[in-house]
Amino acid sequence: MRSPKPLTVDVFDLARERGVIEGDLPLDALPRLASSLLRADGALHFRIRGEIDAQSHPGAELHLRADLVLQCQRCSNEIRYPLRRDVHFRFVGSDEELAAIPIVDDEVEIIVGSRSMAVAPWLEDEAILSLPVVPRHEGCRALVASEVADEEPAPDRPNPFAALAALKAGRKPS
Repeated sequence: MRSPKPLTVDVFDLARERGVIEGDLPLDALPRLASSLLRADGALHFRIRGEIDAQSHPGAELHLRADLVLQCQRCSNEIRYPLRRDVHFRFVGSDEELAAIPIVDDEVEIIVGSRSMAVAPWLEDEAILSLPVVPRHEGCRALVASEVADEEPAPDRPNPFAALAALKAGRKPS
């Protein structure tokens, strides 16, 4: 497993300067993401563009792209998953500041920024959040449904509670 170059950024300077950071992180260098993949081939491409919003808050626009190989949870075969994540962030200076902000805008993620924020863990978190909860092929649903339709119905069995009721009533169960 490779370890990415430690990339840190002052997110407040990035926002103020409207700077851009762009690059690729090898998937096998992102251990938490790689553990969810069938194969950690390829790279996670990212582009971060600093911005200041209409209320003068520092933030960034993040774009992630990768072609991931997951395991279908229905048939266990590989499934290609095109990760595409575009999200806007607003940076705050502390956990206290974050806790004081009411959650009213689902389109902007608010996170605690830093003067030396590690980029790789941030990108890895966002990639993990983009993964499907249960990866599966579209065709697998039809396959499972047709198998169920072809099964023979279970034979009628006596209800065990009916036998219990008969015993309680003093009769011999049939």
